[in-house]
Amino acid sequence: MKHPLFLVVGLPLIVFLLSAAAFVGFVWWDRGAPPGVQPPTEVVAVPDITRNHRGVEVQGTAHYTVKLVQKAGDETWYLFPLMAPGDTAGRSVRVVVRTQRKPGDLYSFEDLVVKGLARPPGTLFPRSTQDQLIKRGYALESDFVLVEEFPPEPTPAE
Repeated sequence: MKHPLFLVVGLPLIVFLLSAAAFVGFVWWDRGAPPGVQPPTEVVAVPDITRNHRGVEVQGTAHYTVKLVQKAGDETWYLFPLMAPGDTAGRSVRVVVRTQRKPGDLYSFEDLVVKGLARPPGTLFPRSTQDQLIKRGYALESDFVLVEEFPPEPTPAE
């Protein structure tokens, strides 16, 4: 072997850099922005949203009558259906919102605008949680979208 130093230092370094680049590339493709950066948002109506969208701004009526809670370590997530604006009677769910912002306890419905990342439900909205929604009288559309709300932007200190 002519270059043992390359095999000991160089080759692992190259493998590490290629792996890191692949990870960043996958996250960028999945989210529409590099890790740690919010993707640009596109205004989308509830009926028009698809899993191909990334950053979205969607306006609708939140159904807090079926507010679900997920706990992951010390984080708490709230999930609820978001219907077209003004739709308080609909039961066919196209959009489910996942947020860390606790919905008001005094409201059954609320008109709101959600900015977040549109994605397939995957492990963030497991079958057991979907079943809770179905037991409460809602039906999930076959291609429904989970919108994970962006964290609130910090307000500047005065």
